[in-house]
Amino acid sequence: MFYDSAERFLAGTMPFVIGALEAGEPALVAVGAEKIELLKGELGADAARVRFADMEALGHNPARIIPAWREFVDEHVSAGTRARGIGEPIWPGRSPIEIDECQRHEALLNVAFGGEPAWSLLCPYDIGALDDEVLEAAAHNHPYLAADGASRANGQCRERACTADPFAGGFDPSPSSARKLSFDRGDLHELRGLVAEESAGAGLSPQRTTDLILAASELAANSVRHGGGTGTSRFWREPGTLVVEVVDAGRIEEPLVGRLQPTLTQEGGRGLWMANQVCDLVRIRSGKTGTAVRLHMSIA
Repeated sequence: MFYDSAERFLAGTMPFVIGALEAGEPALVAVGAEKIELLKGELGADAARVRFADMEALGHNPARIIPAWREFVDEHVSAGTRARGIGEPIWPGRSPIEIDECQRHEALLNVAFGGEPAWSLLCPYDIGALDDEVLEAAAHNHPYLAADGASRANGQCRERACTADPFAGGFDPSPSSARKLSFDRGDLHELRGLVAEESAGAGLSPQRTTDLILAASELAANSVRHGGGTGTSRFWREPGTLVVEVVDAGRIEEPLVGRLQPTLTQEGGRGLWMANQVCDLVRIRSGKTGTAVRLHMSIA
């Protein structure tokens, strides 16, 4: 759903929410705090019947959004029952790398919920505040467009192209000043020490330092187990952010890795899940030449 003002946002979302209430369908609305207040003001007492989540907190790391929808769907949707959601993962002020990860997330939604009992998810996009490239990508990622209280098939959707390889592409080269460690099983302790040292130098809190050590250690252990037994880690700072990169020779085949909560008996999949829970942003690129994962932790 494209909108260009608060009034158009309400005109597009209110019929969707009211339709859920009239049909007795559970509704989860994940948008920014200001839009939550707009909707609550319009809904009045009925706002208590809708679940709200601040997307700027929930979706700060876009890889956490699908798990939130997964939990909602598992709780409320089954054969013969439906539910509705509104999610706005891209807002003005998102960095280019965050927007790129949001677009990969949006392309994965139909993969994550394909073949399930049906439910409806409305994704608003602010055409007055977002770049044309972002809006074009939104059109390519969504099979339906909503306008004037109705939806229609979207001829611009390139779903197969968008979801074929969510880890395609590469990263910009790391800075030449980045600290580097090539590691194998015997070097994991040294890697954890370097993460602790870089975190302290960047001014991360003790808890966030512990989180980053845990995430980096899990990724390095994955490299040892599944990436050929060795890997390379790099550490550097970008404006306001500490970045830890782990590279190995393995290849990730599961498109939803890190977005599906591992079961107690599951083998593998815990490292990236854990990294997504504790890091501000996790970016994955994987192909024939290997896998690179970048962990981003805000210094602020």
